[in-house]
Amino acid sequence: MMAVEKPQPLRGVLSVDEPMSRHTSWRAGGTADRFYQPADSDDLALFLRGLPVDEPLLWIGLGSNLLVRDGGIRGTVIGTSGVLDGLARLAGDIVRAEAGVSCAKVARFCARQGLAGAEFLAGIPGTMGGALAMNAGAFGGETWPLVVAVETIDRTGQRRERRPQEYRIGYRHVESPAEEWFVAAHLRLTPGDTAESTARIKGLLGRRNATQPIGEPSCGSVFRNPPGDHAARLIEASGLKGYCIGKACVSVRHANFVVNDGGATAADIEALIQHIYDVVLTKHGVSLVREVHIVGAARATTAGATPMSVGATASGNASVGRAAEKSLRRAGRPDDFGKVAVLMGGMSAERDISLKSGNAVLAALQRRGVDAHGIDVGHDIASRLAGGGFDRVFIMLHGRGGEDGTMQGLLETLGIPYTGSGVLGSAVGMDKLRSKWLWQGRGLPTPDFALLADDTDLDDVVRRLGLPLIVKPSCEGSSIGMSKVTVKTRLAGAWRVARGYDANVIVEQWITGAEYTAAIIGRRVLPLIRVETSHEFYDYAAKYTADDTRYHCPCGLDAAEEQELQQLALAAFDAIGASGWGRIDFMCGKDGRPWLIEANTIPGMTDHSLVPKAARAAGIEFDDLVWMILETSLGGGAGRRTGEPAT
Repeated sequence: MMAVEKPQPLRGVLSVDEPMSRHTSWRAGGTADRFYQPADSDDLALFLRGLPVDEPLLWIGLGSNLLVRDGGIRGTVIGTSGVLDGLARLAGDIVRAEAGVSCAKVARFCARQGLAGAEFLAGIPGTMGGALAMNAGAFGGETWPLVVAVETIDRTGQRRERRPQEYRIGYRHVESPAEEWFVAAHLRLTPGDTAESTARIKGLLGRRNATQPIGEPSCGSVFRNPPGDHAARLIEASGLKGYCIGKACVSVRHANFVVNDGGATAADIEALIQHIYDVVLTKHGVSLVREVHIVGAARATTAGATPMSVGATASGNASVGRAAEKSLRRAGRPDDFGKVAVLMGGMSAERDISLKSGNAVLAALQRRGVDAHGIDVGHDIASRLAGGGFDRVFIMLHGRGGEDGTMQGLLETLGIPYTGSGVLGSAVGMDKLRSKWLWQGRGLPTPDFALLADDTDLDDVVRRLGLPLIVKPSCEGSSIGMSKVTVKTRLAGAWRVARGYDANVIVEQWITGAEYTAAIIGRRVLPLIRVETSHEFYDYAAKYTADDTRYHCPCGLDAAEEQELQQLALAAFDAIGASGWGRIDFMCGKDGRPWLIEANTIPGMTDHSLVPKAARAAGIEFDDLVWMILETSLGGGAGRRTGEPAT
């Protein structure tokens, strides 16, 4: 009998109707019919071989040079960022970098290897695959002069190795064989000094951070520099700095950047790009060449955007300072919110923190003229809400009964709009176990773990996960009930402590490295904060009472690294169904690899809390932050929220 070869299973992650706003640095755009993240190059080849020959394909890395129209993408998108991320030194001075590894990571790797010449890559906010596709450059350096060979793959899954001589390479342009994509690059560097290369990278990033809108959703430079001039100079000389269409604005820091000021559509962004082109051509006779790629279908129902020049003078010049920028983020009058209940206190283990957070929010709303009323939540909350004449609710409850979907379900039943995530997102976000299951299912990195019970073989847990470990109640916040375990004999005791707070207890691999947190408002990820504590971990005391806990913002990462982590945070937030606002916490191991730790759908708002600190770093004062969060309750009927700040 002839043996039949068993088909190999795919090992990557396939998503259907995937929002491309999760995968592009502009945080805008419609959905892709299919989105595939391969496990590795072998899995990618297997996936490609199984596609119909006429299936449209789009490849993306960090999506930092891409605008997806609001109508989305018909066909399949292959995402390489974070998956095809191999990086190794080969013989001599050759480095092999796969297509999904960030350019900034390549620069740092080469510096650590004592190799010079790749420092400029730290200034490119994209992946190696994208850099190869467009001959990306920064600070006078370009990608292809380093390349000695590339590895490619075509839509049949066939892999090849090619030389630079097989391509036509120009300024921000590379002509490649049709239906063939880059999988890896072999780069030739020169011997150098680690300290000198590291210092050069730091200096280059310092120059960029001083002149570019780092931390705001953008694609980098929109237009190529024309011969003998700079696109930014021409745009600024045309009076377009600060000019907006909808929520898409020309950056006030760098005129060749278009930023999403919160809620911009792809149509807004594309209309603004066209407007810039038209004005520069009319005023200077220069036809700018677009650097950003625009793909996908426009929505047939998209209304024409109306240009809005903020702070324009009689001559048409726009000038926007920080105060004007902040005014773009705020919308509405106090009366638009109606009568607002601020829920706080409650009956969870986090009651004291909730009262502090709630009173801070209440005071901020009242300072802004909102008709806000504080309610210390008790067993009579349903009748108080039903009979109180409230138009909406600002939920500032932490822990059980407020953050776990219970209060959200009550408000849905009463038909009262509220801030933050809905029932499902709240319930899953509160549950560390189910959050981790969902993250694993989406291929997102989270430390390995086990569920502890009376009959769990603790010896097997230690053999599989190693030591040290962290033991946590699945459904508690503020690090309540958590313990670090460094020796096996203490694991059972740590389980009993956590078991006192929740029936489900998880034990997780301990990650040694830096701790970061990402605050999210609507679809905007605020600047990351790196947390440094003298405690064994960021426990309750370190969060709320210690005076020596240090919060670093800027967090110390370069812009490309921070953008990668911001995208990871947004993907984790979306995976659990969260919306409105919240926070994602993660660790970066000593090797720089990120690990998702937990989500928080109603973070603290005290003077020690992380979301207000991140907001301040983004130029958002506390009262404005509270206003923006309350805006997430607008935009729908009773009990429905858009998850976006109102416009």
